[in-house]
Amino acid sequence: MAQARYKQVVDRFAAEITGGRLPPGTRLPTHRQLAADEGLALVTASRVYAELAAMGLVSGETGRGTFVKETAVPRGQGVDQHAVAADMLDLNFNYPSLPGQAELLRNALRQLAAAGDLEALLRYQPHGGRPHER
Repeated sequence: MAQARYKQVVDRFAAEITGGRLPPGTRLPTHRQLAADEGLALVTASRVYAELAAMGLVSGETGRGTFVKETAVPRGQGVDQHAVAADMLDLNFNYPSLPGQAELLRNALRQLAAAGDLEALLRYQPHGGRPHER
C-alpha cells in the first residue's frame, strides 16, 4: 500500500533531523512555503509540522516559525521509537530517560511528602504561586 504524501514528507524531515543534516535550532520553512515547495495544501503542510512536533523533533513558536529541537537522546529511548499501531498511544516516554533521573525524582517526591502540605499541592495554585513560596 502506498504511503500518504504528507507521511513521506514527515519521514524525510525526520530522517534529516535525526541524521544531523538539520541541526538543532534550524528554522524550517513557513507552512505556506512548505506547502508551495512540496505541492501540498496548507492544511497538509501544517499536519506535517504537527506530526514532527508530536514526534518531539520540532517546536513551533507563533510569529517566529518552526525550529528543530535537540534530539540527543540515546537510541531506543526517544524519537526513533515507532508505535505498534496507528491507534495505539505510546507511553514509553513516561519512563525516566537519563541515568540518575529516577533517584532525583524519588528524592523530590520525598521532600514534597515531608513538607506536610501535599494536599494543597494537588489543587490549583494561585497565579504567581502562594505567598510563602515567593
